Amino acid sequence: MTIGIVVACSDGIVIGADRKIIRGRGQRIKSLEDKIFQTTFQDGRNILICSSGGADIAKRAMRDINPILYEEILDCSSFRDMVESRISYLAYNLRQRNIEYDATLLFGTLDLDTTPTIGHITPTGLTETANEGYFTCGIAASYAELVLQDSYELGIGIAEARLIIGGLIERIGKVDNDVEGMDVFSISLKNEVDALNWAERQ
Repeated sequence: MTIGIVVACSDGIVIGADRKIIRGRGQRIKSLEDKIFQTTFQDGRNILICSSGGADIAKRAMRDINPILYEEILDCSSFRDMVESRISYLAYNLRQRNIEYDATLLFGTLDLDTTPTIGHITPTGLTETANEGYFTCGIAASYAELVLQDSYELGIGIAEARLIIGGLIERIGKVDNDVEGMDVFSISLKNEVDALNWAERQ
C-alpha cells in the first residue's frame, strides 16, 4: 500500500487508504483489495486498522492484534501494550524463517470513555497513540504529512476530515501509479462506522 491516513476528530476518528496491494516475495503481484480491517473490542467498540507493507504479512499482523480475541475488555493503553507484545513476537518468528516483517499499521477507535483515539504501530512493534492530530504510513506518507500540516485543525470534525483524506488520496493517485482506488471510513462518538459517500465530494 502506498498511503494510509488516520485522523482524530472532535466527534470521532477517520481512517483512509488506497486499495492497491502488493503480495508475493518472488514475483510481486499487484491487485486492488479493501485494506481497512474492521473489528471490535469485547465491549462492542469498533476499531478500524489499515496497513502499509506486504499484504500477506500485514493481514497476519492485523489478525494477531484483533482485540476481539482477548477475553478482557481493553482500554486503549492496554491495547497498545498488547499490540507491542504481539507485533514484536510476530516479527521475531518471521525473522527465524528469514522473512522480514515490514508492516506499519494505523488504527482508530474510541477509548472506554468514548475519547477518539488513533495509533501508529511501527514494524518494530513500537506503538504511539494520540487523542488529537493524525498519523500516516506508506511511501506517500511524507507528502500526506505536508498537506495535513496545512489542512488539519484542532477540533476538526468527521465530515471535514473525510473530505480532506479522500481528496488527498485522490491527488496522490493522479501522480503515483501505485495508488489506485480508496476507502475512507469513520467511527462516530456513538460508535457508528460509516463510509465516505462519493457524492459528498461533489
